[in-house]
Amino acid sequence: MQRPRFELPEALVMKILSKLPVKSLTRFNCNTSSVYGACHGLLCLHDPLEDKAAIWNPSTREFKILPPSSIQRPPYFSPFEETYLSLDDVSFNNAAFGFDSKTDDYKVIRFVSLTFVNSEEEYSHPHFLHQVELSDSWKEIPSPDYTPTEPNGNIFVDGICYWKTVYGGYLDFRGLILSFDLGNEEFSILPIPEFVGSLPEYYVDLLVFNGSLGVIVYPSERIDTSFDLWVTSEGVWTKQFNFKSISGVVRLLGFGKNGDLFLRDTNDEVLLFDASTQELKELEINTYLDHFRFAISLHAYVESLVRINGIQKLKKHIIRQPARDA
Repeated sequence: MQRPRFELPEALVMKILSKLPVKSLTRFNCNTSSVYGACHGLLCLHDPLEDKAAIWNPSTREFKILPPSSIQRPPYFSPFEETYLSLDDVSFNNAAFGFDSKTDDYKVIRFVSLTFVNSEEEYSHPHFLHQVELSDSWKEIPSPDYTPTEPNGNIFVDGICYWKTVYGGYLDFRGLILSFDLGNEEFSILPIPEFVGSLPEYYVDLLVFNGSLGVIVYPSERIDTSFDLWVTSEGVWTKQFNFKSISGVVRLLGFGKNGDLFLRDTNDEVLLFDASTQELKELEINTYLDHFRFAISLHAYVESLVRINGIQKLKKHIIRQPARDA
């Protein structure tokens, strides 16, 4: 006899998960429990396939589920087909998370992709539109001319969220950096270092270096790959370092304490490179990355007692810095 299947309400599931240790939660990773940012000890969790987002403090186990979007998405009138198209699909992409000092609260911003089709035709040509939503009440803000190119390739620095984007044509795509100021709620564009060629020739990854926006630039060819680190100050790029090829390494993820580097190798393992000893250390955290090899990102995290609904003075809330290899 088959046992009946019981499904728990989502709110109850989230409440149960919020009481579990971090080590236990990592056992239950799935393709949609994605981390889209860390700020002041808080993590933003977001499901790009569904209208689900939450903010979590692992230290206090406080967990806040953001409300679903209430933004209207009426049928789209197509001048080409001279008829209204029905909404067929909605996806929530490129979320970013940060702190707005003007409102003394945390915000989540995400790009919404809308697909419209002619419901009266069996093989309708889809039409795509984009929206941008800002939490936590999810209000719509004007969409920029550019959209991010990577699902989780964003960083947050000093009140501003950054994403990679591109412009140009076939085999001559040029890189740009799209930014959003959480305080004035406006988008802007920042160029990458001028010497960088077209994107088929170079890869550009965003990161944080000493509290500033930086980029790692490296050629797409895997033979003797070297990495250049550039950091910007008020829109001016300055080259900081050049890292010669480290055997087996295909991508730099970012910097840890004391200038140590987190890397990804050809076996999809995450490594730590000690800059002082020039030694590589395997961190043994690759067991759940098999299907996310191109979506690995590094987020700075400190244990804290910051409340999700706001912050007073950050230094009073920090318990301690994480271990060196945390």
